[in-house]
Amino acid sequence: MLTDTALKALKPRDKKYKVTDRDGMYVLVMPTGAISFRGGPAW
Repeated sequence: MLTDTALKALKPRDKKYKVTDRDGMYVLVMPTGAISFRGGPAW
């Protein structure tokens, strides 16, 4: 689960990477440190 604590612990890397949630949602962490929410259920 993407909790507030888990999101704050994410650190930028040389390349962008995804951290997934169990419900299909994920965050994309950019090399600049920006975090973007993506995905989710499609109803």
